[in-house]
Amino acid sequence: MSDTATNRPSREQLRAHRQVFWDAWHKAQAKLPLNALEVRIARVIEIHPEYHHYFNDMDDFLDRDFEVDDGMNPYLHLSLHLALEEQAATRHPPEMAQALDHLISVKQMARHDALHKILEVLAETVFYAQRAGGEPDVAAYARCLRELATS
Repeated sequence: MSDTATNRPSREQLRAHRQVFWDAWHKAQAKLPLNALEVRIARVIEIHPEYHHYFNDMDDFLDRDFEVDDGMNPYLHLSLHLALEEQAATRHPPEMAQALDHLISVKQMARHDALHKILEVLAETVFYAQRAGGEPDVAAYARCLRELATS
């Protein structure tokens, strides 16, 4: 059950979601078979070596509260990255695919850097939705992505 006062996931939900990342990373490191989601998760973690140390202590990873002053929560960053990888793979929303293509081909950004630029837009969209206690504004997200694709 989520914390209805803040519209945030409960501690149990948070642990369960983080456990999926933990399991995927450790299975990948052990060269065990992975399902499609675990492959994507392991790839996202792999390209973020600055977060690898969080995967050394399971209890700390599952239970740690990341403070806003610490910069972006690594779990949130990895989750948003995973969401963007899904959007890129499905080319949905189309504005995300167009922005990614533009940043890579026209702006000559490395794919990872381009994804981080788009991640800023997604993180802001999620932030405002949480602050308002509602769903993300998909139209606003698409508008911001269109701006990235034409700048």
